[in-house]
Amino acid sequence: MELKQKIWLILLLLSGAGLSFLVVRYEVQVEKPATLAPIFQLLGKPVKTMDRAFTKILPVNDMDEKELGDAIADRYSSYTNDSSRDYLYVQSIVSGLTVDNKKGFSYRAFILEDPHPNAFAMPGGIIFVTTGLLNLLQSEAELAAVIGHEIGHIELSHCMDGVRFELLTRKIGSATLGEIADIAVGLLLRPSFSKNQEAESDEYGYQILQRELYDLSAMGTTFQRLKEASDSQGTQSTPLEEYFMTHPYLEHRSEKYANQAKVDFKMSEIYYVGRRNLKERINRWEEDFPEEHLKGK
Repeated sequence: MELKQKIWLILLLLSGAGLSFLVVRYEVQVEKPATLAPIFQLLGKPVKTMDRAFTKILPVNDMDEKELGDAIADRYSSYTNDSSRDYLYVQSIVSGLTVDNKKGFSYRAFILEDPHPNAFAMPGGIIFVTTGLLNLLQSEAELAAVIGHEIGHIELSHCMDGVRFELLTRKIGSATLGEIADIAVGLLLRPSFSKNQEAESDEYGYQILQRELYDLSAMGTTFQRLKEASDSQGTQSTPLEEYFMTHPYLEHRSEKYANQAKVDFKMSEIYYVGRRNLKERINRWEEDFPEEHLKGK
């Protein structure tokens, strides 16, 4: 396959099938690669391979989520520029929203330089966010809605359960940590969750907005922005994909949370929008701008 064809295939995969916040897994049998490492390498940054930890053989039943998350973070460490404004900002939001997480591990953010609006959750508290998503969203509240949704997939064990099921489906009783990390990334960069799991994570993200007193309408507006972005890309999909991915499903989620926000807004509360925070890449805990306050209605 020509290099240009490979790159086009990669971009199509990331834009049409990558966003767990936007889509759900459709029940069509497709062959999945054992690893996504070559895809990451074609994007220009090789994954880390020469590490003893990656050769450790683990029985599937004994997998530790934190250990798997550490392996994913280490293997794809070249995808994080620890000094970039985008990384520092997104990591601060991820950390702020997971202070009291039940899993007990530290959540870590990775920024992918890709123009398509995507976000992915991985086992062990790993969250990938694309620059395209940061450019699409209009406020810190909307970013918190997306990140909250991804946190939900991790805290509710959707990611880890999916990896275990994938390994069992392939009849893999044991594998090296590096192989499992690649399988996890390969699986979760695609639509990997059921409609019910997506709904559960929607609710989890919305509850984070409530808890942190972010603008509650952000969940609905985020779905609307994603729908419009999907429309503008004009990607082709199967009829079953269209049922889940495009107008009916996204419009339903947008309308559901727009209406829910109207019910839940309390006159006694002050909510935070954070347009300026997102624009300047500084979180609300560091800089609370008075003009970003929204009175309950």
